[in-house]
Amino acid sequence: MMTSQTEDPIVRLYRESFPDFARLVRKRGGNLEQAKDCFHDALLIFMEKERTGKLQLNVSARAYLLGIARICWLRKAKRESFLPLAEGYEPAAPEDADEEGPERQLLDALIASGRKCLDLLQAFYYQGFSLDELASRFGFNGKRSAAVQKHKCLGKVREEIKTRHSYAH
Repeated sequence: MMTSQTEDPIVRLYRESFPDFARLVRKRGGNLEQAKDCFHDALLIFMEKERTGKLQLNVSARAYLLGIARICWLRKAKRESFLPLAEGYEPAAPEDADEEGPERQLLDALIASGRKCLDLLQAFYYQGFSLDELASRFGFNGKRSAAVQKHKCLGKVREEIKTRHSYAH
């Protein structure tokens, strides 16, 4: 079906954005229905912010919508415990840590720090979320609270690594 010049901007945004989001969800172990649910929620959030005048875009509307959809997907995945990382992963025993290599030790320490810390650090360092986005996504009161929580999570990871005897004495 061809799109016309008079097509509703929301419909065009949907058509341009949803296929990419559906591929992302599929790559991360989700299905089409989960992608639709999360994307529709994101679209409603986007439209509500636009309607109330609270939509302040620093990126394209498409990038903003995809960001909201990704956050919805991660929250849904966390609630329903279907994140691929958690599936079948067993942390190494502390006595085996030296034999596993630094990457495995770090991953074990991240997982031992707790799901919320893992999600927060992943969002900041891997997905490139700003402190403002972290505050919004994780329900902190502001950028400063997000920074403090990120620092606490890093401290948990460091402490976990220390307790696993990963540092040279």
